[in-house]
Amino acid sequence: MSLSLDELSNVEATVTSAAKKTQNVSDVPAAIYVISSEQIKRSGVRSIADALALAPGVEVNKISEYNWQVSLRGLNETLFNKLLVMVDGRSVFSPLMSGTFWHTIDMVMDDIDRIEILRGTAGTMWGGNATNGVINIISKDSRSTLGQHFEITAGNGDYRELSFRHGFSFGDNATARVFVKGVKADYYSDRDEPWRSYRAGYRSDHQFDDAELTFQFGGYHNVSNHYWEEYDYTQTPAVVYQTTLDDYSRGGYLSLDWSKFGPQTDYEMYVWADSNSKVEPSSKGAFSTINLDGLARHRFSDTHELTSGAGVRFIHRDVAGYDEFVLTQLQPWGRFSNNPENTDIIYNAFAQLESKLSDKVTATLGAKVEHFSINNSTELQPQARIMYQHSAKNQFWAGLGRAVVTPSSVESLTDNYGIGQVIAPVMPTQNDYQHYNALYFNIGNPNMKNESVVTLDIGHRFTPTKHINIDSTIFYSHYRNLRMLDGNWFCAYGRCADNTMLPNNLFVYRTQMSDELKANTYGFETAIRWQPTASYTLNTSYSFIQTHAYCESGSQNPECKSTAKGGYRLKYEHQPAHFVSIQSLWSINASWQFDIWLKHKSSVESDIVLIDGSKPLAAPEITTVDVRLAWQQKPSWPRVEFIVDAFGKQPYSELPKKARVAETVYIRSSWDF
Repeated sequence: MSLSLDELSNVEATVTSAAKKTQNVSDVPAAIYVISSEQIKRSGVRSIADALALAPGVEVNKISEYNWQVSLRGLNETLFNKLLVMVDGRSVFSPLMSGTFWHTIDMVMDDIDRIEILRGTAGTMWGGNATNGVINIISKDSRSTLGQHFEITAGNGDYRELSFRHGFSFGDNATARVFVKGVKADYYSDRDEPWRSYRAGYRSDHQFDDAELTFQFGGYHNVSNHYWEEYDYTQTPAVVYQTTLDDYSRGGYLSLDWSKFGPQTDYEMYVWADSNSKVEPSSKGAFSTINLDGLARHRFSDTHELTSGAGVRFIHRDVAGYDEFVLTQLQPWGRFSNNPENTDIIYNAFAQLESKLSDKVTATLGAKVEHFSINNSTELQPQARIMYQHSAKNQFWAGLGRAVVTPSSVESLTDNYGIGQVIAPVMPTQNDYQHYNALYFNIGNPNMKNESVVTLDIGHRFTPTKHINIDSTIFYSHYRNLRMLDGNWFCAYGRCADNTMLPNNLFVYRTQMSDELKANTYGFETAIRWQPTASYTLNTSYSFIQTHAYCESGSQNPECKSTAKGGYRLKYEHQPAHFVSIQSLWSINASWQFDIWLKHKSSVESDIVLIDGSKPLAAPEITTVDVRLAWQQKPSWPRVEFIVDAFGKQPYSELPKKARVAETVYIRSSWDF
């Protein structure tokens, strides 16, 4: 149970996400961090999303016990569309909703080899959505998971988890594994709304003399039951009916990765397909994807290597169409489309040249051309990078690149509404105020330009001794065509702009998506790993991120005005600036481990006050401490872990107006045999 320097050294770790080939981190001219399987195990986390808080630049917000909001380098929002998330190179980004549903991403945690977090633009290699970075969750090959692994966990909040994996070999050059996993718990910490998740999968790896083949397939089924409401706004006052919602999300996938190695040229092909569906009203719909990518890596000499490739992706989407909109059976929110079913196609081609200019200087030049059929747009995503190997202990690098966000149906082809309230003067008295029922409509806009970013990164890696390494980056990003809302009150006190009348003094605020917003972000990230002895390791990371969002000059958008009280512009500017992670790993002896993980997020100050006295953009600082104590008498014995998440912390909200999360205590036992 002791740690090795190789397992915990970020400099010595190998990665594949930067250039689609195996490299040491010390050779990558980009901001990249590797979360090792040992770090994940020692953190005690129950989910992949929670583990991401170990890395610099990543903001992880828990908005329920089984729902997360993850962003990279600021501009945080519910479905973050500026981060490409993959599992073994297969995108798990939702093209339907332009974001990642983290509750659908899971596996046996012991099967994760590493998580690679590439910060900054990566459009040349990965295309759309790799604007702020890439997260690639890489599983162990089946040769590393032979035998059986059994794990059972139980804790408060009715938390139960069970997983089993069986690894085996067939023939002389092939291995495989199968797994099943189930989770049962309360979806929220303070009310009884159950959550259940089931998944299973298969992976096989085949070795040939000059080639490799990996085949995977699997699927998941998640269900949660919630207290729900329906509204009848035709009556005065409005009537609220208590009901329930059974929320299902399910999906399946398969992938085939093939590599052939030659003396001068390597060839790789990636084929994958998936199908996913949800019934929750704001994201109701289904999408299926078929993706084909291929590349060739040719070594002209010892100093020049060209990687080129092309790909195509077919996305079939099927979302809720418009029914007759009535005020008698309103859900708390919903989403509809006048174009409910269609197939979108993305084509791409890229080339990247790596050249060794001298013994110490390496340069990279590349570009990707990508065409999106959904809005008939074509984008160029270039990058240029350079690395200077001053010595074995010092590496300096810099990079400049452009990337775009893949256009999606959620912003351009669907409309959504939400039920809320507005504070307005009581008629005819203008000095007293009261709450009125309100509907908030947002209309899709198919004529928007694609969001894009240009990012400059400068980094330094320093390894003064074999016991410590320091990896630091400064960055500056300029964003164009960011999404925002442009709207006005369409109905007030029941009277609408088209002279129709609604019952109940109903207010309606109607908005449409707009691309007028720009932003500049800048910051500093550093990660330090220190292992003074074989039994103790300290992993730390710190991030500082600042954002300035602004509109086109002369814009009449309400969100752009100095009197604005909300909207995307202010949301982007009112976010935490400081993030700290300190993970202490202590192997007391051959049988015992004691680990502590401190996470800190700074407060958000705001002088914006609503008429009811609330500050919607302000947030307190949050500091939590996770504790893990593990025992394993012998390698052949089960490992027993006692874990406390947010030790001693009173229930708290990670974000304003989100559900509270609480301290969680659980015991985990795992056995490899």
